[in-house]
Amino acid sequence: MGNVLTWKEVEAQSNQVFGQFGESHWLPYAKQNVKLPRRSTDELQNVGVGKFLLLAALGESLEKNIETIKKYRDRVDIVTCEKGFAHLYDRGIVADYVMVCDCNVLYDHIKDHIKYTKGVKLLATPYANPDYTKNWQGDRYFFINQDAIQTEKKFLEIFKGSGVRVIPAGSNVSNAMMVFFTGSNEYQNVNWSGYEQYIMVGYDYSWKPEGSYYAFTDPKPKRYYMHHRTVLDYKGDMCFTSENLWFSAKWAYTYITTFNLPVINCSERGLLAIGNNKQKPLDVVLSNINPSKESIDQCKDQFEALRIATLSQHQANKLFEKARGVRYGYR
Repeated sequence: MGNVLTWKEVEAQSNQVFGQFGESHWLPYAKQNVKLPRRSTDELQNVGVGKFLLLAALGESLEKNIETIKKYRDRVDIVTCEKGFAHLYDRGIVADYVMVCDCNVLYDHIKDHIKYTKGVKLLATPYANPDYTKNWQGDRYFFINQDAIQTEKKFLEIFKGSGVRVIPAGSNVSNAMMVFFTGSNEYQNVNWSGYEQYIMVGYDYSWKPEGSYYAFTDPKPKRYYMHHRTVLDYKGDMCFTSENLWFSAKWAYTYITTFNLPVINCSERGLLAIGNNKQKPLDVVLSNINPSKESIDQCKDQFEALRIATLSQHQANKLFEKARGVRYGYR
């Protein structure tokens, strides 16, 4: 897929979603979630310096790569969505972060595993299903999606004060995982959390006729009523997709290519074609990451030294300009 989204498409999507859930779920849930203990998202800025982040979405390619993820688990941090945590946990993989975006995502996806979330960081929208946010055992961090119709203003009014991150609305939870940690928008091209690379798997945005709708599960009749398009994926193989997944794939393509993000897609299937240099097998990518913890510490130490030096430079520059001003205004 090489098509970028238009403003009208994004605006229409924002209006459709807020019209469906805004008044009935989003605002009431935000008023519940604001009462919960939370930590500042500022703590996560530059948390990934010297490290790599695996973004584990729920396309079937995640299932195909599960043994590779287990083999190289100690080389990456992992973020997954609310439906993914239990699947990974049951296969011996505990995610570092879990993201919950939707107000209507079923608590059953994690109910039996909620006791295992101690030490796992929750990244949630203000309107995330309160069953998740209230019962979470680890730290909570909230973020607000900035969309085309400025609904973020409503939630900033509820979540007053600092420590709640505002990010571009990414159209679905898998895209939001990428956007939260990178943070580029129309004003800045940044790598907010500092991870060296964002490694995507499960980003299929589609399912194969003989395959499963999700990794590890094949819900019926959902795989049938969500079949809105029959298309060829970037490898030329037939696949099915929904209008929502089609839109989300276009959104991800637009975001990644516009900002040239340090992203690599290891799904090896699906609709997200972002260039040959950004698409490789997962085992190739993970096996090339240095497993040494000392190298991470070294990167962090040098980053801190650079940060202090940069601040010193800025301060020295201010003092120099002040001295120049005194000289100029002498007469």
